[in-house]
Amino acid sequence: MFEPNTQTGQPEEKNISKILAKYLSHWRLFAIGLVFCLLAVFLYIRYFAETQYEIKSAILVKDENAGQGSLETASIKSLGLIKSSHNIEDQIGILKSPGLMEKVVSKRSLNINYYVEGNVRDVEIYGDETPVDVLVDETTSNVVYDQPIYIALLENDRYELRTSYNNTEYKKEYAFGDVISEPFGTFTVTRRLNSTYKSGRRPMYFVIRKTDEVIDKFLKNLSVELVNDAGGLLDLRFLSVTKKKGEAVLATLIETYVEEMIKYENELAENTIKMIDDRVKLLSGEISGVEKSVEEFKTQNDLTDVGSNANIYIEQANDYQNMIIDYQSQINVIQSIESYMMEGNTDSPIPGALSTSDPSLISSIDRYNATLMEKKQLSQSASSSNPLIVKLNKTLEDLRNAILENVRSAKSRLTIAQRNLQSNANKYQAQIAKVPAMERKLLDISRQQSTKEGLYLYLLQKREEEVLSMAAPVSSTRIVSLPKAGRWPVSPNKATLYLGGLLLGLFLPFSLIYAKDILNNKVTSVNQLSSLTSAPVLGEIARSGDNNIIVTTEKNRTPTAELFRLLRFNLEYLKKTESNKTLLVTSTVKGEGKTFIATNLGVSLATAGEKVIILSFDLRRPRLLQNLKISDTPGITDFILNQEMSVNQLIKAHPTIANLFFVGSGTEVPQVGNLMLSARIATMMEVLQNNFDRIIIDSAPIGSVSDAFALNSYIDSTIYVARQDVTKKDHLQTLTNIHQNGKLKNTMVLFNDTVSKETYGYGVDEEEPDLRAVLKRYWLKSKAIAQKTKGAVLPLWKKLRYKMKKRD
Repeated sequence: MFEPNTQTGQPEEKNISKILAKYLSHWRLFAIGLVFCLLAVFLYIRYFAETQYEIKSAILVKDENAGQGSLETASIKSLGLIKSSHNIEDQIGILKSPGLMEKVVSKRSLNINYYVEGNVRDVEIYGDETPVDVLVDETTSNVVYDQPIYIALLENDRYELRTSYNNTEYKKEYAFGDVISEPFGTFTVTRRLNSTYKSGRRPMYFVIRKTDEVIDKFLKNLSVELVNDAGGLLDLRFLSVTKKKGEAVLATLIETYVEEMIKYENELAENTIKMIDDRVKLLSGEISGVEKSVEEFKTQNDLTDVGSNANIYIEQANDYQNMIIDYQSQINVIQSIESYMMEGNTDSPIPGALSTSDPSLISSIDRYNATLMEKKQLSQSASSSNPLIVKLNKTLEDLRNAILENVRSAKSRLTIAQRNLQSNANKYQAQIAKVPAMERKLLDISRQQSTKEGLYLYLLQKREEEVLSMAAPVSSTRIVSLPKAGRWPVSPNKATLYLGGLLLGLFLPFSLIYAKDILNNKVTSVNQLSSLTSAPVLGEIARSGDNNIIVTTEKNRTPTAELFRLLRFNLEYLKKTESNKTLLVTSTVKGEGKTFIATNLGVSLATAGEKVIILSFDLRRPRLLQNLKISDTPGITDFILNQEMSVNQLIKAHPTIANLFFVGSGTEVPQVGNLMLSARIATMMEVLQNNFDRIIIDSAPIGSVSDAFALNSYIDSTIYVARQDVTKKDHLQTLTNIHQNGKLKNTMVLFNDTVSKETYGYGVDEEEPDLRAVLKRYWLKSKAIAQKTKGAVLPLWKKLRYKMKKRD
């Protein structure tokens, strides 16, 4: 049962099964798209795509200085006297340089391509597959590029040459080895004895290509990459139409690269030897000059060895310093004795710590101390006036004066000696101060000598190395793996192309269907109708295959008839009045089936036992009774204009269907709008409502005229007819406006002429179709059509293949 939609523009609920079923309903379009795209891919791969194979190889670029690592080598390298180590990025650039590739093309004559004619496209051959070798003189001005020149092998080492140039056909016989000079080039053709080419096959020809174009193409197909950042292993890849040619190109490239490296290294060695010889001569004179400078410096400074002389000076200076310190100690002692004696300490002996090394002074001090001791002993028993004590005082005084005299004399003597020692020490200190300057200068001279000697020896060693390298040239490049083509072509990628064709074959039909849906402004489904209007959906009527206007007879059991029977129950379910007796059937424009709906709804109600009358209120273009072949007059217009006419005169019974009656539109009049406002209509409707169970009004379309609105006061409900793929989405705005504003009572929308596969003849959606069942159904259909297509196409294809084979 349909539920009313209370909001305008409510989003339509997405249902994957319904969406998929909608697209699968166009399965024939998808099948055609898949077959067309996959066939296009097959033809492209078979006849148009250029097959390319990938040739791989690997080389190791070794570092010439690897393992040496000497600081000396690193310093000399900056002088350019040795071969620098190879930079990997530089070597990659050399391998991909146009100059190196030009030598490869020239060495192998790769600018001359050989072909064998095919049915659709020509096939390139190379090496043993070619029966001849062509040598072109490209220095001449008459070389014509991209010109096919055909060669046919003949008997007795002869061949036929033919081509077309400047609208002139050339066809001549030559012997192998002859120099051919024609307007299209100068070249020589020689016979290849070990060729696998069989004479009498398809025609063979060769084409001269421009060298620059060939180089550009080869470099575009060449890839050189470093395997890992820490090493020197290079991975070389080359794309080629033929395996043998690709292997030859890559092998020749490596060979030429190795030859160029050896040539470059030999040239570098020769230049290095020449420069070393010149430098050795210059260094010989410089070394002699440095040695003479050393000799003169030592002679001038009385040096044998700066280090040993400096040690002697230091030892002498230290000795004098020690002696000076000793003298200073003695002077300090004497000064202490002098100070002690000058202080007048006559009762105390001179301390033993104030001893000196002077024997006389020591003797005088000992006598002084002994006399003083004697005096002290005598003083204990005698007075100071005792003559002995007086005598001892006199002796002590004399000894004191003698000691002072000795002290002053010793002090003077020691000071003079100390000064002499300091003078000698200063001389040695001066010699020591000169040592760093002499040592630095001698070191500079010695450094120059050792540097020049080391460089001299290194240059001699390097010269011998360069001579040996020239005698036995060895390349720093090692071939790790020889060029080898893969078993399968890398281009075209069949899996990718077929997958792309499959996706394109699905995408194109999908895009067409989607674009059609996007550009379609017509209502296509009952769900879409529900989402575009707020009026309740009464139901849907399926398209009838019967051409009769009445499809709801009592014996008819078609889906359309069943849907009309179900419509009766929907009317009762959605009614807003007790009787729902008078029904107005209208639409937006002509052709949406309102007359068909009004007629068959009346028939359905009549067969159910109700007494039904159908009014043809489309007074401008009446079709109701004309379709039933019943007279339209007298009718509604006649009743309105003729005040004496009764309602019973208008009613016409159906000839075969009981309880079904009609009222025609009547005589056509020009002013229909005024008639719709006549009070006679109310009189007629009153009489009909008293005599019939159901009144159905077939009105004019409200999108063209407003006649139907004049009948709003007489009706109980309105059936607004929308037709699938006819009613425009914009028209539903009129319906929504009528429903929301109540311009027509109890407005309900009925979807007419549907061809949906999701309804099963009862006007209401049953259980949604199972997605697996839908897929299975369409898979079986696709399988059946594929078998039919195979049965029709396979014999045709075999026949075509037979004709092609017979032609070959």
